Formats: sequence, C-alpha cells, structure tokens
Amino acid sequence: MLHSWLNLSKEEQQRRINMQKVFEEDLLNSGVEKYWREYGRAPDEGKPEQLLLESAVIHLTPFYQKWIDECCNNRKSPDWLAPLLSIGAAKMADITIRSMMRLFLTRNTIQSFDDTMGIPANAPVAQQVAKLIADDVVSIVAYQQAKKRFSEDWRKQSKFIKNWTVKRCKAFTQKVTEIPKLRAKEKEDLGHNMLRIALASDILTSRVHWNGKNKKSLLVSFAPWILSEIQKRHELLETACLVYRPMICPPVHHTTKEDGGFLSPWVRKKMIKRYHPVGADPKDWDSRPSDLVLKGLNALMDTEWSVNTQVYQVMKTMFENDYRQANLPAYTFRDYAFSRPYPEDGTKEQQAKWMQESNEAWGEWYKEEQARSRMIVRLELAKKMMQWNFFYMPYTLDFRGRAYSVCELLSPQGVDFDRGLVHFAKSRKQTKEGMYWLYVHTANLFDQDKKPFDDRVRWVIDNMEMLQRIADDPYTNQEWIDLSKKKNKSFQRLAAIFEVCRKDGLTQLPVQMDGANNGGQHWAAIMRNRKLAVLTNLIKTDKPQDLYQFVADAATDFMVATPDNRWYPAFLEYWNNKLPRNVTKRSTMCDAYGLTFYGMQKYVKQEGHVDWVPKEQRGGAVVELARAIQSGLGETMESPNRGKEWLREVADILNSMNKPFVWTTPSGFEVHHVYNQVLERVSYAELFNRQQLVFSTVTEDLDGKAQYLAISPNYIHSLDAAHMFMTISRMLDEGMSAFSFVHDSYGTYAPDISKMHTLLREEFIKIHKENQLEKLKKEIEERYGIYLPEVPQREDGFEVEEVSESEYFFA
Repeated sequence: MLHSWLNLSKEEQQRRINMQKVFEEDLLNSGVEKYWREYGRAPDEGKPEQLLLESAVIHLTPFYQKWIDECCNNRKSPDWLAPLLSIGAAKMADITIRSMMRLFLTRNTIQSFDDTMGIPANAPVAQQVAKLIADDVVSIVAYQQAKKRFSEDWRKQSKFIKNWTVKRCKAFTQKVTEIPKLRAKEKEDLGHNMLRIALASDILTSRVHWNGKNKKSLLVSFAPWILSEIQKRHELLETACLVYRPMICPPVHHTTKEDGGFLSPWVRKKMIKRYHPVGADPKDWDSRPSDLVLKGLNALMDTEWSVNTQVYQVMKTMFENDYRQANLPAYTFRDYAFSRPYPEDGTKEQQAKWMQESNEAWGEWYKEEQARSRMIVRLELAKKMMQWNFFYMPYTLDFRGRAYSVCELLSPQGVDFDRGLVHFAKSRKQTKEGMYWLYVHTANLFDQDKKPFDDRVRWVIDNMEMLQRIADDPYTNQEWIDLSKKKNKSFQRLAAIFEVCRKDGLTQLPVQMDGANNGGQHWAAIMRNRKLAVLTNLIKTDKPQDLYQFVADAATDFMVATPDNRWYPAFLEYWNNKLPRNVTKRSTMCDAYGLTFYGMQKYVKQEGHVDWVPKEQRGGAVVELARAIQSGLGETMESPNRGKEWLREVADILNSMNKPFVWTTPSGFEVHHVYNQVLERVSYAELFNRQQLVFSTVTEDLDGKAQYLAISPNYIHSLDAAHMFMTISRMLDEGMSAFSFVHDSYGTYAPDISKMHTLLREEFIKIHKENQLEKLKKEIEERYGIYLPEVPQREDGFEVEEVSESEYFFA
C-alpha cells in the first residue's frame, strides 16, 4: 500500500501535501463562488430567503388585511386601489418582501453586513422599492385577468408548457392583451402604501439619508436581526456547491472519532451520510461503522491511481476533432438554433406544438452543452493528474454501509469515460494466470459474458489480430466503439485492448468480476431457494446462467398465453416472439430490492423500450409491458417475496412503536434505518401562476410508509456492502493492496483475481451459514424487548457451501 508515496523523498512528500492544501483552498473558494453565482440569478429563491419570505408573509398578512378593510370602508378610493384588492393581503406582503430582496440582497450586502453599523449604505431608496412593487402588482393582475379571459388559450399552451416562469407569464399576457400602465404618481402612491405597511412591522426598517444640504432620501432595509440570520444561514450553505477532485497525497484515514478524506476538515464530507431530524442528537440516529469496515474504507482510499495516458490521448483527440462517437459530446460550441419558423398563421394547436418542439430542442442542446463542458473539465483534470503521476480517491459511506467515491470525475465508480481513463498507479509483473483473467475481462466488455470462461478467452485469442489493429490505430479501426447510448463501454474496452497488447510483461489495469444479480444471490442464499440459486450462479453449472433472459422468456410465455391483450401481439411481433434480456434486466436486478409495479413502469419508460410506439399511445404500452415483466418475475422470486413480506411486517410493528429499524450487518456495521416524517407547508402567497414555495420540516416522528417501503432494498444493500468489506479485509490480510470495488463489482490486479475469487466465495458462505433473518429477528427482539413473528420457512434447495464450487458466482 502507498507504494508510490513511500518511494518519494520526504521533501517531495511535503511539497505534495502543501500543494494539496492549496488545491483544497481553491476548491473551497471556487465552490463558494459557484454558490453565489447561482444565488445572484434569483436572490428571492435562496433557501434562507424563502424561509424569511414565508415567515414574513404570515406575519404581515393581518396588517395588509386591516389596511384593505379600512380602504373598503372609505367612500372615495384612488384608481390604483382596485388592482391591489384583487390580489389580496397575502400577495401584497409577498410582493413587498420580494421586491426588497431583489433590490437589496446581494452577496456583498450579506457577506459584509455588520450588525453594529445599522442600516447598510447600499440599502435601496423607498422610491425604487415602491416602483418595483407597483410594476409587479400590475403585471400579476394583468396576467390573472388574461388567464381568466383567455382560459382556453392558456389551457392549450399548458399542455406543452410545464413551467410557467414569470417571463412566460408576461409574454402570454402581452400576446393576448395589453398590460395596463399606471401614471408615475399612481405607481408611487400604490408602492408607497404597500411599503409603509411593512415598515410598521419589525421586519423592515428605514432611515433618512442626506444627499448634500438640501436633498434627502429614505433608505429601506431589512431589520439588522434578519440580515444577521440570513448571513449565518448562507455561511452554512456556501460549501454545498463544492466540486471535489482527487488528492495528490494520501487521504486522512477515517476513524470512529473523526471523519477522514481531505486534509482540511472544513472541506471533508461526513464519513456516513447522516439521517436525523433537526434538533435531534446525531449520535442517536447515525449508522456506526465497525473496525473491519473502517479498515476496508481506508484501503479503498489508499489505493493509488494514475491516468491511462493512451486512453487519454485517444479520448482527447476524438473529442477535440468532433468525432462524436463512443458517446463523446460535440467539442465545437454551437449556438442554440431551432430552424423551423413560428407558424404565425397556424392554428393554436400548431403554435403550441411548435413551442413544445422548440422547448425540447433547447433541452437537448442544453444537455449536450453540459456534456461538452463536463468533458472539457474531465480532460483538463486528467492532464493535471498526469503531471503528478499518481493520485488518491477519498471515499465515504451511506447509512447502509455502501462505499462511494467522493469525486465523480476520474473515479473507478464513474461512467465509462472515467473508468477508461484510470488504472492502478503501480505496474506489476503479469502472469499466465493473470493474462487469462485479463482476457476474460476484455471479452466481458465485448458482451461475451454469458459464455464459459474458456470460450471468452478463446474469443480474445481468435480476435487478437483485430485487437492489435485497434491498439495500433484506434481511430481507423473502430470495432471497439460501443453503439449503446446507455452504459456504454467504449473506453473501458479500449483500455483493456491496450493492456492485452502490452509488450513489457507488466499489468496495471483493474480486472473486474461482477456478481450475477447480487440481490437475487443474497435472497437465494437466505431462503435456500435452489431455482434462484441456479439462475444467479450460486451453484456450479457448465456455463453462466442468465436470470434476465429467464425472466424475459417467462414474460414472453405470459404474453403468448394472453392473446386478448391488445398490446401483447404487438410486442411479440416487434421482438420476433422473444422478449430480449435487456428489456427485463433493470426490473429483475431491482426486484430483489423490493421493486414496485410503478418502479417497473418507470424503468420501461426511462430505458426507451417502447419508444417505437406512437407518443400518444405510449402510456398504455408502458403499463402492459411492465405487467408482462411482473408476471415473468413471479416465476423466480416467490420465496424471496416471503422474506421481503416478513421484513415489511416487522417494519409495520416498529412503526406502531415509533421505533427505527436497527440491525448489525455481518461486517459489524450498525445500520440505523431512520426515515423521519417531513412536514410540508405550502407558501401562503401565490404569485403569477400558483408558483408556490414548499417548506419542509423534519420531525422526530418516524415516516412509517418510507420505512415500510425501504426496508427490503436497504437490508439487501447492507448485506452486499458487508460482503464487499469482508472481502477487502481478507484481501488485505493476504497482502493485496489495490481495490477497484463498485458495490457488487470487485476489481484488482489480474494476477490476484483467482485468489480474490476464493476469498469472496468464502466470505459469502460465512455470511449465509447463519440464517440472517433469524439473526435480525433476535437482535430486534433484544433491542426493543418485543416478540416478532416467525421468519419464513427456509427451503432445503441447496447448501450454501456449494457456492465455493460455482465458477460463475462472480464472473
């Protein structure tokens, strides 16, 4: 461990530490700058400002209502009173406070505020505030009247416009009618009356400012105590926009007493994401790591990485030359353009459809521009890390014990671009056995992972000429490019090809072995269900089993047996009477974690499986395809479903006691499964188009529904996290020191894969020799002094020790 670091001189180590501190200071400063840039776009939408706005509206509404009542009792009233009466007291308060925020609250005002100095010199004058209030009132009233008078037009446009922004509301008003204009004197009277009411409270304050001998103005400000509170809240939020980067020196180790990672404590993330209600003692609600988990977490952080310069050069060249292949975004910036002209003389439906298509085109352009900017940052970061030769990746845990890299870019847990760009920093001597596993890894990336290992190796050998051609010239020989839009593996393939074609007898590429539906594997072992154990490769077979295709075939049989369903014949025709595995993969993978029917529909829609169906009919197709998948899953998950039902039954019992689900995983990690009720309140003031602010308060009462729905997936996730850390611990004991682990995908140097295979099987057996549900039942009963229902009866389908003989358990 830390081989590259220990080879540095003490002077060079200190230089890197000093530079890391400089990087972290820059990281903090750039994060703060980003926060305030976002804030500057809409100061009244900042979190502290929204809380102030809600409180102020509640406080001021009675004052405005009293003024309205008094005006209504007067026989004579000014012309500008009518629009005010139509918006109501709450909106009056909202508009007044918002106007103050927009004119007054800036980064400079908030950061430089000193409560000993009274009203800041840059406070707006009353006349400015009054004018802005009057303009907003007139615009809002005009929009509301236009929406009412031209309701049919508004409804048609609402089919295509989901977000009625202020700009769109004003544009709609101007299109169908005119926004009335008040004279300057009327604006002044209207605005000053509304401002005067707020000044009578303790929210706003004012002072006279002399501009020379004979000129004076009235400065208006929020009360000092309000500005002080806003300042404190922004200071807490400033670090929310930090963009984390890899480290050039070893991260600080996590301990039971202190969070680790970056050198500067104010930059570090919490070791475990905290789930606790506001005001509660965090220690009562946090999950707690064991020494074994800390050992594994710190080992992940001590793994030394470097940039794969060959992959970097290809990625950079293809990106900067606008190849637009292998999921690379465009390099050349292009302005947004939607060439089709607006149908001025068309029907309302044609015009609304044009607006929708224009919005969609803008959305696609915006996403591409984001991807372009991100790729520029990624390559610039890789270039910087290349100058330092090696780097480290800080890690944290979620409350279930799963490990996540703090940095997304250049992360072994990242997307294809990032995973292709990194490999272990230290080269090791390759072995014959290591080359075998490197070939398997390469074949896996080329979608040969359903074949026996020997056939995968043979595939690489048979295609060696092609692989060598690619290594020599990847620009001309493009067989490595994956055409998939999602989960593209192009640059991981390229990295593997370069490694296969190395001539120096060394290796440094992480070779990954993935669990075959890890959630299903755990449930098969818990319930001793042989059918599921075979399909998830817990039991020795001649070739890898494919649970996803099994479910797809069962779903196909269900559709064939249900010909009266209007969609099933269409599905069978489209997929040539055989549903492909990729259609059922996501749902099958997530079913072990407690997938709902709604979740199945979401995945069908997200992954575009029915995009070939006309848009207006797509909703029905999504529901019926999800129904077929659900039927296919019923063929495999019967006994695991009993286990999931038992977990939910226990959750119901604990919910009735207002107690959280707490358990200790086989790695010693104590999971605190705490979901608290969140009380949501809608802002009392609605502006242009019911743009309501929603305020959330976390209570100390448990959210029973959330705990009920989440227990099944979170329990299984805690087991796969335990398995990962137990495996890392054993690997450390065996002298291994490089880890590329992503939940249920374990990676290390190729020569160590055989040993890793043995250890991960031994640790899985160790976990499941004991009935995990019985252990959970006993722990909860002892913790809360209660009796729980009996756990579901296990089957006698297989012995968990059979896992040691399964070649394709992780493959």
